[in-house]
Amino acid sequence: MINKIIKIVSEVLGAEINENSSQKNCDKWDSLRHLNIIIALEDAFDVTFEPEEIAEMKSVAIIEEFLKRRQSE
Repeated sequence: MINKIIKIVSEVLGAEINENSSQKNCDKWDSLRHLNIIIALEDAFDVTFEPEEIAEMKSVAIIEEFLKRRQSE
């Protein structure tokens, strides 16, 4: 799962991304690209995130946590 997340985020941002990437350490991860990341993740994993969740998903690690929770539901 983490590799798929990294691939999606990397493609949306057009930058090299790893498990430790976040809005804080990636200059290209701005608010518009954040929404594009969420849309791509929702499509790829067939999920829908709530606005509160989207606001919290500011790193690859947090994104992985949210997706793992969704898969266990």
